[in-house]
Amino acid sequence: MPTADLALLAILTLLTLLLIGVKVAKLRLPLGSYTACLWTLLLMCAVAELVSFRIAIWLLAILSFVALREYFTLIDIRLQDRWGIVGAHLAIPFMIYFISIDWYGMFIISIPVYAFLVIPFLISLGGGDAEGTVFSIGAIDFGLFLLVYCIGHIGYLALFSTWKAVWLILSVAICDFLLHYFKAGSMSAWSRALLRYSACLPLTLLLSWGLSGWSGIPPGHALILGAIVPALVGIGRFTVAYIEKDLGVERQRPRPGKGQLMDSLKSFLYVAPVVFHYIRYFLTS
Repeated sequence: MPTADLALLAILTLLTLLLIGVKVAKLRLPLGSYTACLWTLLLMCAVAELVSFRIAIWLLAILSFVALREYFTLIDIRLQDRWGIVGAHLAIPFMIYFISIDWYGMFIISIPVYAFLVIPFLISLGGGDAEGTVFSIGAIDFGLFLLVYCIGHIGYLALFSTWKAVWLILSVAICDFLLHYFKAGSMSAWSRALLRYSACLPLTLLLSWGLSGWSGIPPGHALILGAIVPALVGIGRFTVAYIEKDLGVERQRPRPGKGQLMDSLKSFLYVAPVVFHYIRYFLTS
């Protein structure tokens, strides 16, 4: 078995043992829900590398489905919007299928064009009072874009190369674990953001350069991406945290089904599409 595959299995095994140990010992892991989400993403990569990508990509579909369902429990949606919610969930298998057959053109417009056009029509089929329709359309389309479409880019990146996706996942994880324990005191917002970026930068640069051989990303581009990731993680965390306030998510300890998964995925939401399109434009065209 190649060294890269052994390394991936070792990482997945360590995370598995950690999660099992915490469960058996009935301990509270500070980033328990995040670690479980990380395990799911790495499991997808391991299955893609060792079994079949077309099987692995459906693990990402399940993750997106659960995240989207959780989001819909947090927004003030009307009963008559149920057909729009059904349409949003049905968009997931179509997008995943387009990824699995490497149909980039349809993947890239499946949600931002076709799903965004179909959902308003489905909501209008619900009838009832028209008041609040615009809010419902925006809320459903926004959740679909953020928690399905953006996350779907991780799967497409894994189609390019499993280790490109692994590198992305590990880079984001490094930033998240560092920022979880980061204390900036009473500094200004800009100073705090700069310090957080500076704290993550050396490790993401080192990881990107160190994994360039396995990921297939040339060292120069790897360093550029290593510098981009902490900034995008910061933007994603800041933006989603602001949205979570509006949704009433408990920031310190999100509960299962009440924003926990969305909170775990927030750092990937800006990173995944930007990194994917950088790699596609500069390294695969």
